[in-house]
Amino acid sequence: MNNMLLQIFDLVTTFAMMLVFIRFMLQFAGMDASNPMIAPAYKATHIVDVFGRIFPTVAQGRISIAAIVLMFLIRLIDIAGKAALTHKGIAPVPLFFTGTISLVLDFLRMCRYLVIGSIIVSWIVVFTRSEHPIIGIIINLAEPILAPFRRITPNLGMIDLSPMIAFFAFYLLEIFIGGLASSFMPMLG
Repeated sequence: MNNMLLQIFDLVTTFAMMLVFIRFMLQFAGMDASNPMIAPAYKATHIVDVFGRIFPTVAQGRISIAAIVLMFLIRLIDIAGKAALTHKGIAPVPLFFTGTISLVLDFLRMCRYLVIGSIIVSWIVVFTRSEHPIIGIIINLAEPILAPFRRITPNLGMIDLSPMIAFFAFYLLEIFIGGLASSFMPMLG
């Protein structure tokens, strides 16, 4: 029973985290709710707008501090809830540290998945020569992530190396931050 409750709790928090991440990326990519394919994501994450009354947006409204705070709170609830369901306590300082590190790692992982999605979608467009509106959304969501990598990669015409470089950069950053966090975690107790 407890294991099933733990799995359901994990599913709910993961789903909530994904929704808020998608909302963050929609706003970061400059995509508004006027698109009928995007409107449901904005409606499902209306709580970000509520938090937005407290936490401002930065970078001309593209970076939602409210979404970041909400993802952090979801991560803290996830860690504390799993600790409570497994009858293990967690002190506030390790909870904050673990929540922060896992949020950064989750964010990097989701960006990596978005890059993978953009690679797959670009292949679909090339091979089928058709473009569904969802394909355009995925490409637009990945564009703010890939744009800095496009500036540093050489232009090879039809071959775009920026998604591969972005993927490996996010992966190496994940490994580095994870290793750094695992070396500091024993110091917190």
